[in-house]
Amino acid sequence: MKSKSSVLILLFIVCLASCKRNDGNDNAYLQNESSQKKSLFGFLGNKKKTHAFRDARTGLVVNSTEYPSDWQVISKPIYTIDQKLPVFLTEIQGPNNLKSFNTPIKLFLHYPNYQTEQMMRQYGRNANMIRRISSNEQLMQEEVNSRMMHSGFQMIGQKRIPRAEQFLRNMLNKSGMQQAQFEHYATEWTNNKGQKALVSLVKMAMQQPILNNDVMVMWFYSLDYLFVDESEFEAAINNMLEAAENTKDNPQWQQYTAQLNAARMQQAQRDHQIHMQNRQAAFNAHQQKMKGIWAAQDANHASFMNRNFGSGSSTAQRQFVNMINEQETVYNPNTGKNYQLQAGSTEYWMDSDGNYIQNNDLFYNPNGDINLNNREWTKVSSSY
Repeated sequence: MKSKSSVLILLFIVCLASCKRNDGNDNAYLQNESSQKKSLFGFLGNKKKTHAFRDARTGLVVNSTEYPSDWQVISKPIYTIDQKLPVFLTEIQGPNNLKSFNTPIKLFLHYPNYQTEQMMRQYGRNANMIRRISSNEQLMQEEVNSRMMHSGFQMIGQKRIPRAEQFLRNMLNKSGMQQAQFEHYATEWTNNKGQKALVSLVKMAMQQPILNNDVMVMWFYSLDYLFVDESEFEAAINNMLEAAENTKDNPQWQQYTAQLNAARMQQAQRDHQIHMQNRQAAFNAHQQKMKGIWAAQDANHASFMNRNFGSGSSTAQRQFVNMINEQETVYNPNTGKNYQLQAGSTEYWMDSDGNYIQNNDLFYNPNGDINLNNREWTKVSSSY
């Protein structure tokens, strides 16, 4: 069953641990949460400990929750959806052979109109993301069943968890996504060692209008795995749900994402003005049609990320395209130009010819590297 950190991944896409030290206000936030829990649970014997989900780029805590004190919780932020806002992968281990982990989100585009789908596959920039919506059973068959059986587990059947379904619906209502379609589908497994497993699938779909009264559907899903001794199976599910329901957001992170969102909105407006000023006066009929389709789709991508994936998610066309292509836009002050580089590195260095070095070692400086032919290298940064 998903903890709230996993649910927030699916709902907002904003939720490697960072070595950066958080500031005083951030410490006060965590200490306050911890002291409240201690005062409540200390004399009841139900010991809890706080786990903070921390952004590696800023060092800020995104949110935190309380887990049983004998659980070991590790979370890792990844940035495949947004280069500045993390998605968390979480792994939990505990007594009674407890182990739980989640998988990265997979995002797809579906065009109900077959002709539109074929056109997008032929001319689209995101053709590899186009996929018709799959049933829960099909997704389980593709990703789960053979792996579980190979690990010695046999499926008992589907398991309904009304409390989890209600929690997801409450989260959707709270975030203003009441119209989104979601499904929670879980299967129960057992092995010959006295263990049970729960594999939970959360799938969501949102319809977006495009040109000519047509629509596209953005849909995505994630999986959570839970393994534990059979005697502790229901208790482990309840502990996961309790952690989800009691997760606390950090006000400092909310303030940071609001400021980031405002800056991106301003950049999007500037980009739009430049685009309109430089736009050519005329195109032929085919060019007009294709440009209209792509302008509408990019606008819907940006609007979707901003409304549904949390404050600070991409609102500009360029940020969404960078996410899909796994690229990052950087500015080189020596040339006065922007460059598209492969995303994923901590820092980048460029020379005057546009050559670049990806680097994850914060103590490395290529200007002191004798193997680089005495070129002058300049550290470049994101242009937005």
